[in-house]
Amino acid sequence: MIDEKRYTLITGASAGIGKAIARECAKRGHNLILVSLPATGQQEVGAQLNRQYNIDVKTVELNLVLPHAVHELFDWCCRQNLKIDVLINNAGIGNYSAFATTDAADYLNIIRLNSEVVVLVTNLFLPKLREHAESYIMNVGSFVSFLPIPYKSVYSATKSFVLTFSKALHSELDQYGVHVSCLCPGPTSTETVKKRNRLLLRQNSDMLTLSPEEVAKTAIDGLFNRKRVIIPGWKNKFILAIVPLIPFRLRSHILKAIFKNGFEKEEEAPANTRAEERASP
Repeated sequence: MIDEKRYTLITGASAGIGKAIARECAKRGHNLILVSLPATGQQEVGAQLNRQYNIDVKTVELNLVLPHAVHELFDWCCRQNLKIDVLINNAGIGNYSAFATTDAADYLNIIRLNSEVVVLVTNLFLPKLREHAESYIMNVGSFVSFLPIPYKSVYSATKSFVLTFSKALHSELDQYGVHVSCLCPGPTSTETVKKRNRLLLRQNSDMLTLSPEEVAKTAIDGLFNRKRVIIPGWKNKFILAIVPLIPFRLRSHILKAIFKNGFEKEEEAPANTRAEERASP
């Protein structure tokens, strides 16, 4: 019997950590289905990976928060009879703003993409994953999955949701051979994050950042080692280990001081820079 061609499906794969994960999977011989927003260069990324690693790469351009978009993606995969044994829910968007002065529609988009879409994609594609003796799901949370962050209140809440959801699925689906991990990266040196880290942590920001490539390698290693929670970088692990030892009120005061300082500095930045950063995941 000829082995069926299998695919790894990655959302938000045109830039940043998602693009690095796509490349890491390509290096390991995975055929890919890459999903991203229209006009984000996904086709070029896919073509480059196809040439460099001699794998099959399919690209889909969709805004996953639109009604029926996730169903369109699922139906497209079904029509082509694509066999998917790895699902990576990476697509997400962040915010850095005062809750009271931000339009509710912006927050609803964050909730839809970071939480609702993760649930819907996982629910729809789970039967496809269960067609295989072993399959894998990785949901991308964040360092802030463990922390309530002022001025990133809704974003940090959605990433906490992703972490809790992933942990529960890990226990529920393991009996079916579906292994679920949650990736919780700390600061990562994408251009947007580097700008924001400089506002928050000034000259010390680079000490805490990892490259997207480092995050991606740790992520895929952890996924196939069936780790429930994947935290790249020993410094991030150390920080998260000591956080519970700090009294809640003191911890809240420290986080508010750090993020309020960064928020005020961002508000002082040129308007076009602020718009560019807030539109980025």
